[in-house]
Amino acid sequence: MSKEIAGKKFSSLEEEGLEPLSDEELERAKQMFAEARAKIAAVPPEEQRQASRKFYDDTSGTEFEQR
Repeated sequence: MSKEIAGKKFSSLEEEGLEPLSDEELERAKQMFAEARAKIAAVPPEEQRQASRKFYDDTSGTEFEQR
């Protein structure tokens, strides 16, 4: 059953008609994530930019773990 918390809707994959990722898809996603992290780490500190406060407001505290 989907829940609405702070105006955001949280649903399970099954409720949305989606299937969980296969092992191959999950491994590919992990590889892509590792490649992206390596690219980020390769940027020299003097060329890095800080994310805006709005980014952190939008991404922090919205996680929902179904119990």
